[in-house]
Amino acid sequence: MKFKKFNKQFLKSRNFVVCVLVFMLVIVCTVNYQFNKQGMLETSSDLQEYEELLQADNENMDVDKEPVKETANENLETDEIKVVDSNKSEADEKVKETTANITKEMVSKENMQKDTYFIDIKMNREKERGELIEELDAIVKNPSSSKNSIEEASNMKLNLVKFRESELNIESLLTAKGFENPVAYVSENNASVVVDREKLNKDDVAKIFDVVYTQTKLPFENIKIMEYKR
Repeated sequence: MKFKKFNKQFLKSRNFVVCVLVFMLVIVCTVNYQFNKQGMLETSSDLQEYEELLQADNENMDVDKEPVKETANENLETDEIKVVDSNKSEADEKVKETTANITKEMVSKENMQKDTYFIDIKMNREKERGELIEELDAIVKNPSSSKNSIEEASNMKLNLVKFRESELNIESLLTAKGFENPVAYVSENNASVVVDREKLNKDDVAKIFDVVYTQTKLPFENIKIMEYKR
């Protein structure tokens, strides 16, 4: 009887302990779950903040890159302007245009039909030269002109004075040698001369070549001699 009573008490005591342990386990699990949940929430919040910071940094980096890109484009445009300025001279283009206009008028068959040919050609030559000098002066006085352009335009103006002097000397010397109404045009690489003769012999051509070469030092292949044919 005592053994049975003890056994019943033991079982009751054991069941009580198991219940207590189960209850404690449930509490521990619940508390652990709450901690884990809170930790996950905090981790998720931290991760979100980190992602927001990372996104903000990327946006700042993109903003910072934009001025660099624009600056690079501005530098590229500046370099292109410099290349254009160095490779294509405005002054040189104007000189070539003037030379082409004067030469075209000199060799024009229509102009050679006129009795006023020599006067007209000399007047046209001075007119074209005067306009060219004005354009070169504009380049020199323009604040936006580069140093090279200003120097080149100034040198071309000096060359025009030399070319005009050579033309006057050629015309005076040819007149002294018996050639009536000679007209000459001298440029940097070429010279053209028209004399009032319908036919030139070899001696006449040699005399004209000698005068032009003495004044310009241009090779014979760059000197053009023409007869005035009505």
